[in-house]
Amino acid sequence: MKIYLNDYETETLEKAESLLFNGNGYIGLRGNLEEDYYNHFSTNRETYINGFYETKELHYPEKMYGFTPTGETMISVIDGQTTLITIGGEQFSIMEGTISDSERYLDMEKGITVRNLVWTSPQGRQTKITISRLASFHYKNLFSLKIDFERLNHQEEIELTTHLNFYPVRTIDKNDPRMSHDLQKIVIKEIDLAKKSCVFGTEYSQLEAELVWSIDNQTVEQTIEEDRIVISTKLEGDSYQKNLSYAFQQQKHEEIECSFAKLVQKQIEFLNDFWQSAKVNIKSTENLEESVNYSTFALLQSLGTNRTTSIAAKGLSGSGYEGHYFWDAEMFVFPVFLHLNPLLAKQLLTYRYTTLDKARENRQLFGYQTGALYPWRTISGTESSAFFEGGSAQHHINADIAYAFIQYYRYTDDLAFIADCGFEVLLETARVFSEIGYMKNGKFHIDKITGPDEYTVLVNDNYYTNQLVAYQFQWLNRFAKLLKEHRPESWSDLTKKLQLEESELQDFAQFSAAMALPFDEEKGIIAQDRDFLNKSFWPYSKEETNYPLLLNYHPLTIYRYQISKQADAVLALMLFPDSFNKETIAKSVAYYDEVTTHDSSLSYSTFSTVYSRLGQVEKGYEYFIKNARTDLDNSHKNTKDGIHTASMGGTFMSIVYGFCNLQIVEDRLTIDPHLPAEIDEIDFYTYFKNQKYRVYVSHQEHWIEKVAEEHQ
Repeated sequence: MKIYLNDYETETLEKAESLLFNGNGYIGLRGNLEEDYYNHFSTNRETYINGFYETKELHYPEKMYGFTPTGETMISVIDGQTTLITIGGEQFSIMEGTISDSERYLDMEKGITVRNLVWTSPQGRQTKITISRLASFHYKNLFSLKIDFERLNHQEEIELTTHLNFYPVRTIDKNDPRMSHDLQKIVIKEIDLAKKSCVFGTEYSQLEAELVWSIDNQTVEQTIEEDRIVISTKLEGDSYQKNLSYAFQQQKHEEIECSFAKLVQKQIEFLNDFWQSAKVNIKSTENLEESVNYSTFALLQSLGTNRTTSIAAKGLSGSGYEGHYFWDAEMFVFPVFLHLNPLLAKQLLTYRYTTLDKARENRQLFGYQTGALYPWRTISGTESSAFFEGGSAQHHINADIAYAFIQYYRYTDDLAFIADCGFEVLLETARVFSEIGYMKNGKFHIDKITGPDEYTVLVNDNYYTNQLVAYQFQWLNRFAKLLKEHRPESWSDLTKKLQLEESELQDFAQFSAAMALPFDEEKGIIAQDRDFLNKSFWPYSKEETNYPLLLNYHPLTIYRYQISKQADAVLALMLFPDSFNKETIAKSVAYYDEVTTHDSSLSYSTFSTVYSRLGQVEKGYEYFIKNARTDLDNSHKNTKDGIHTASMGGTFMSIVYGFCNLQIVEDRLTIDPHLPAEIDEIDFYTYFKNQKYRVYVSHQEHWIEKVAEEHQ
């Protein structure tokens, strides 16, 4: 399984920095060209450590009570990719001489990126150069780069110069609010050239990490410059290897001198085990298998698994959205690993439990008296959103996280995890909704919050949020019953710790049954909120409209109309298909399709899934393709800023929940597939209640079979 990006065209080079990144969930290095910076294309030359960030003060011209005081930004640590190559006094460059026999690819079975080429220098010297790179899944502290040389018509001396850059090279679009406009930098604390180490940290967040390097061949000179360490080396033999080890918090240095061959072998062993369960086999007319499995691999490279980190909107491939974790992690990425590797899915949820105390602190910003409110965007667990209308007002993140815990239990039966972590998260997040909601005329209402649609803010009774909260309230009572029966000691401890009375559980049951779920009887559709359908339609045709709206129209202009950035009410249709009849689903998805711009990469997969379940496979496939190729085709024109992790998770969801229509019915897995003509068959594995199952779907037959008794 390989992804090729062979040419040196500007767009290819820009998106390759993201698509060919090297990551392992702990460190991530963008897929930059090794031989220094070229100024003819946009570039972000950076290395990241998951959870390493700087704190900054958020400035407001008119600050009001409760506005987020500080934000967090994932910043580049020391970047050691740069490797200048000089052959017989001529420095290798794609801008000098000629390049031939060029290929550049990601090998997803070996977990390496490879760049092959033959360089003919201006003076005619021909050299075959192969550059291989990896971020080790086994030794997560390690990034390794190996360069192999073959002198084709000369025997000239080859010299290599490594730059350990303290500060990144970045191209920033000042007009794009999705990008960080503040260039935060690390602070260099101590350099020891003899020990080949550099301690660095941050000024305000007070974090500290260390880089240690190991370079084979003969080191001629090591020097410290203002913005980097320069290491000059003479090639001995035909290959050069550089290992960079990053230690931070609980991650220590190990195997710093490890050979590239051993690292590759460990990588293959890890991925052999992973792909046995994670590979999705698809026979199709458009090579979809490449897109689907690349998405899974990119998510794996970005997934934090140490209990204190999660997965950012751009993963570890770029600094778009400042490296923040959003609801994307639970609603779009979590399902991938829930099916393919539940232990990894559990790590995402454990991060939320680890940061629960900070969520309790966060709700105090809003003046809430009880419970916990998770931040809309964060790294350490504190709120980083400066725009509350379209950010921290999206209280549905509480219910999103609760929903993920519930699905984890439904698929694993892991009641111990619910007792240890899940119930506390569900209860504390539910208490916020119980506090801000109210009963009126027999209905429970939640006002002045923002749903997933960021083009419609501070609404009353957002359908998606209310439906999810009702579900959360129901499951709190189910879990209470299960814990009382099967883990009475845990239940007793929880009720004391959380000061939970039976009357509170009764309130949740009442509120769930009375939840306001807006419905338009005349149109026969669910209403996104109480007021959405009363607004006028967007006054411009699709041809007259400039996309994305958030970069071309004032927010107030957008807010006045029935125009959605992404799936909102339709997301409720996807998550709760049994709550609606087929006619309501069909009318609702068709209506919202007309008023949705899909300016968010989260949108297409949801529409695809709902259309596919309805049997409208042509429409489902149309949206699936748009989503699946988001980054590979650079359809949003911002792949250079990092991959779209939610879109990648959505690709998997469209296949599993859409085309295959995999569901839990009466506590067992079922499928009711609707395959488009372009797909002949789908074959994948999933886990359910500690058993591994194979799911097969074609136009002729479909089945689910138990593969083995395995504990995951």
